[in-house]
Amino acid sequence: MNRYDLILLGFILEKNSSGYDIISKIKARGLERWAMINSSTVYKRLSLLERHKCIEGIAETREKVPQAIVYSITEKGRDALSREVLKHLTGFNDDPRTLGYAFIFCVDDKRTIMKILETHEIKLLREIEDLDKMIRDEPQPTLFPEGPFLNCMSRDHILVELKYLRAAIGILQDPNKCKLLNGYFHINFGSREWQIK
Repeated sequence: MNRYDLILLGFILEKNSSGYDIISKIKARGLERWAMINSSTVYKRLSLLERHKCIEGIAETREKVPQAIVYSITEKGRDALSREVLKHLTGFNDDPRTLGYAFIFCVDDKRTIMKILETHEIKLLREIEDLDKMIRDEPQPTLFPEGPFLNCMSRDHILVELKYLRAAIGILQDPNKCKLLNGYFHINFGSREWQIK
């Protein structure tokens, strides 16, 4: 699996969808920009996911399209999606955490999420300590007034990650907020029902 499969399975879990439906959501959310996914990738990955029995497609007649294949997620697909979301919560390249958090609702076991995030928090704190030591031990002056540029940049990135990881933990620990995580991007604003209230 990869981040494309995470996106497709996440959308299908949220609502049974055709390739066209998914592409429309991708465009509406700007995913082609930050998740680097395009129409041809969507159709290729849907075909692969169906061959691997992660999704099932059923032909439906629609108003604007003579026939569309609408996909639903299988139990195997749910398990694969859950693993992929958990994996993306702690990555860094292309900022896959964004996808992990956007689709966090796909993992039913919130205790597993909490355990992974808390373990990652400890790892980040150790990395910050190590970087702070390197920054202190670096001969001065450096080209960057705050210390060695790359070490400072790495530490600052980790501090920002730590801030949002702790915010996610806070949301997950709040039962009222946690139950609002029932769709893509809901960690950003909560469910639509919540917005209306």
